[in-house]
Amino acid sequence: GLNMGTAVKTKKVVTLILRGDIDIEDIMALKGIITSFIEKENFFFILDFSRVEHINVSGIEYLNERKERCRNLGGDIKITGGNEYIRNLFIYAGYWGEFDFFESEEGAIKAFETLI
Repeated sequence: GLNMGTAVKTKKVVTLILRGDIDIEDIMALKGIITSFIEKENFFFILDFSRVEHINVSGIEYLNERKERCRNLGGDIKITGGNEYIRNLFIYAGYWGEFDFFESEEGAIKAFETLI
């Protein structure tokens, strides 16, 4: 299920923490949350996958749509904490290389600094 804590690290970067088994309903909810932040002029997101056990492969496409929208607005969606299994799901879904994966939140925030 989706149990997301939102921690806004700076005015610019929104961290969404995902947990457990992320199914298609969770992805749709996540898409809506990201959209509402975009409408408030937040275009920089970190998705923390460190507590994620599984993600619905077809849902990755929806995440990619949001990421493209963020990039068009000068932002991005970056992923932290994805283990090898999670990364393999992105490969399987055909979206490997579409997302930037980082070991730590600090690494992702540093990468944003070139954009902000």
